[in-house]
Amino acid sequence: MTAGTLAEALATPLAALRERTLAPVEVAVLDSGVDATHEMLTGRVAASFESVMEDGRAVWRDIAGPENNDVFGHGTAVAGIIAGIAPNARIVDMRVLGRDNQGKGDCTILALEQAVRRRCGVINMSLAMLRRYSTQARPLCETAWRQGQVVVSAKRNFVTDDMGLPAEFTSSISVDCGTFPDPLSFVFQPGEVIEFVALGENVTVAHPGNSYRTMTGTSFATPAVSGACALLLGAFPDLRPFEVRSVLRRHAIERAAAGAGALSGSAA
Repeated sequence: MTAGTLAEALATPLAALRERTLAPVEVAVLDSGVDATHEMLTGRVAASFESVMEDGRAVWRDIAGPENNDVFGHGTAVAGIIAGIAPNARIVDMRVLGRDNQGKGDCTILALEQAVRRRCGVINMSLAMLRRYSTQARPLCETAWRQGQVVVSAKRNFVTDDMGLPAEFTSSISVDCGTFPDPLSFVFQPGEVIEFVALGENVTVAHPGNSYRTMTGTSFATPAVSGACALLLGAFPDLRPFEVRSVLRRHAIERAAAGAGALSGSAA
C-alpha cells in the first residue's frame, strides 16, 4: 500500500466508491444460511456451505446452488444488507446456525477456519461465541488479520460476562447498533472495546421467499460495516486491515451529528 493510495482512500467518501469500477470481494457470512434465490441476492452468492454436528463433531459440506440455504431468516437479512451496500460483494454463505437461530461453537470455529483458509476479503460474524471458544477463535482472527482479511463482528445485544466474541478481539472490527440516516453513516467510539456504532435500528431486510421484514439489532448493523469494508477493498485492494480500520474512523460521523438516538440500540 502506497501513501498516495491510502491518502486517496481517506479522502474519498464511501458512497462515492459505489460509482467506481470495483474489484470483486468475497464476503463470508457465518450465519443461518442465505436464500440465494432472493431477488436481492440473485447472482451474488459465490458458494454455499454448512457446518453441522455429526457424531459429536463438526463437519463441513458443500451446498449445491443457487438455492435457499437459510433455515431461520437471519443470514438472508445479513447478506442482503451487504449486497445492497457493496455491488462488488460476492457472498460466501457459511451456515452455522440452526432452525432456532442457535448454533454450536464447534461449527462456528470450523466455518471460521474455512473462511480464513479461503481468504475471503471480509468475514461477517453477526453472532457471538461463548468465551470458552476464545482460545480457538483468537488465533484464527489473528491469522485472518495478518493475511489481509477483515473480520467484522457484532456486539452481543444482551451483554453477559462479555460483549461478544470475536467482537472483543483487537483483530476484529466490532459493531454496535443505533439509528442513522443511511447504512454508510456510523459513529466511531474512541477508547471503547466496541469501536463502531452503525445502522441497526428498524432496518428493512431481505427475508427468504423474496420477502422483506423490519428488524433491529447488532446483527444488522454489523453487515453495514462489512459492506463498507467490501467497498474499500474493491476500490483499494491493497489496503491492510489496520488501514481499513483507519479509513472507517476517518469517515465516521461525529456523535453530535448522529444525534442522541444513534447510540440507543445496544440492548435491542
